[in-house]
Amino acid sequence: MADATRRARIVATLNGWVSVAEGAAILAKGGPALDAVEAVVRGIEDNPDDWSVGYGGFPNFMGEVELDASIMDGRTLAAGAVAGMRRHKNPVSVARRVMEKTPHVFLIGEGADRFADSEGFAPCDLLTDRMREIHAKVMRGEKIELWPVLPGEPPERSRKYGDLLVEVAKERRGWTKIFSAEMRGGTCNALAVDRRGDVASAASTSGLALKMPGRVGDTPIPGAGNYADNRHGAAACTGNGELCLRLCSARMAVAYLAQGMSPKDAAERSMRDLASLPDREGGFFIIVMGRDGEAWGASNVREMDFFVMDEGDAAPRRVKGSLVKP
Repeated sequence: MADATRRARIVATLNGWVSVAEGAAILAKGGPALDAVEAVVRGIEDNPDDWSVGYGGFPNFMGEVELDASIMDGRTLAAGAVAGMRRHKNPVSVARRVMEKTPHVFLIGEGADRFADSEGFAPCDLLTDRMREIHAKVMRGEKIELWPVLPGEPPERSRKYGDLLVEVAKERRGWTKIFSAEMRGGTCNALAVDRRGDVASAASTSGLALKMPGRVGDTPIPGAGNYADNRHGAAACTGNGELCLRLCSARMAVAYLAQGMSPKDAAERSMRDLASLPDREGGFFIIVMGRDGEAWGASNVREMDFFVMDEGDAAPRRVKGSLVKP
């Protein structure tokens, strides 16, 4: 039974500005946390101006857009995930169908796309004309003009990132440089707790720009890219997915909550965990939410902001997280 005094809350990375209010509206109507996180992530996937997620995402080295996503139900610990999808723009919703309609957790590549077809998802060309032109210029070594992913983002940051992509394409190596770039876009993450106290998490990405075909990061891996458990809370990551994979960062953050840490302490401890890796190049960001909705974020490269929005709020609050050097 719903607890009328319980605070329902949505937490999202900054590229959730396009849809975080939609997630909060679902919670305000008494809707489930799973619906809220899916709505936030779908909104970002549908935004062609976000070239790190979904439709219009930056393609791999060969010019193909490959999408990864996962979603997790903290009530049952059920999870659904897809990776390497090339024909459908809302992998988070396909991942939820995997979770709810199959005995499996993870589908990849053409198998994931065929499952999406069978579930009635409309196929589409994920590579927009604008991104097709930009990829072609990058591969020719020409200067490119990328647009800011987030409102208010300095244009020079996008230009610097564009120059870096041209350098990586020319050298055919140096992917770790991209992880360290001063960008605030990337994987979209959403965490929520609803009036019933149910917790959910979701994440989606088009992956590292110019990635090797078939590369999969942390985003679709439950426990690495995101994790939700009603008993303790939830967490989700963005940045260098290889680091998150090796540390199982989202699951560890929730384990720190289980040990009695606050979301702030759990997020900052996740950054200090990087010290155990001898090679830890690249930026890494995590958002952590306790089962009561208290939330915090931390990064090893800069004070990365995130959104918090409660049911009934007129607008999301932008919160500045911690910078923690391991």
